[in-house]
Amino acid sequence: MAASDRQLVAAPPEARSRPLRRAGLAATTLESYGLLWLGTLLAAVLAIPIAGQLRGAFGFRLTLAPTGTASMAALIAVNNIRAAAVPLLFAVIKVGPRRWLLIVGDVVVGASLAVNVALGGLALGAYGLALLRYLPQWPLEWGGLALALAGWRRAQRGQGDPCELALLAIGAAMLLCLAALLETYAVPQA
Repeated sequence: MAASDRQLVAAPPEARSRPLRRAGLAATTLESYGLLWLGTLLAAVLAIPIAGQLRGAFGFRLTLAPTGTASMAALIAVNNIRAAAVPLLFAVIKVGPRRWLLIVGDVVVGASLAVNVALGGLALGAYGLALLRYLPQWPLEWGGLALALAGWRRAQRGQGDPCELALLAIGAAMLLCLAALLETYAVPQA
């Protein structure tokens, strides 16, 4: 055997690509909650320089709310649940890997939640921290919307199952009903 035929060659390391780690339900929900608050903060910061004009456009004054009633709480709860229903309904109708459905869902869900977040953030920027005493329900509302958004985000990735989606819907409805009770009875009242 000739020595010239021998070569010392290091075998290339096997390319081990780590499998993509998909975020669990808790992580997706927390990310969604953070996105809602980040959008609120961004809208509030953008509103600060034009606070006077926004107060004029909104036409609201910070005054004591009328005494809360059960029917008022129910109307607020229905309105809150309507906002959360958009991402949950799109999560339900998301069928297979149809790209156009995902794009339409992203646009509708994004626009729906962006309007809620932007209105809250603009109001906060326009009226300042004095507004916070009228918003004790905000963490619960954003929590309910975050559960609904998490349902859509997981359905997008093919991770959501019907049972999980039902539990997210129930959790969102519960948080939003509690938020409606806070909004009705815990704000400064006349």
